[in-house]
Amino acid sequence: MKIEIVVDPTKPAPAASLASRVAPAPAAAAPPAEAAPRTGGRPRRGRGGGRRKGNERPQKTAADLDAEMEDYTASNAPTA
Repeated sequence: MKIEIVVDPTKPAPAASLASRVAPAPAAAAPPAEAAPRTGGRPRRGRGGGRRKGNERPQKTAADLDAEMEDYTASNAPTA
């Protein structure tokens, strides 16, 4: 079986189909460049990034907090 398609060269090419005109253009598959690994700091996008460092100050004891509160109340006591 032989099929022959005859096209008139004076007529313009048929318009592209609706599906090809509406569909998004195919993205070019470029290999991602290897970037230096990020350590810490603010992330560029999305979630993630570095974790916060631990508290560098030593934790106060209850006795330290009580002493600070006594100093505060003694210095701010109203004079009546």
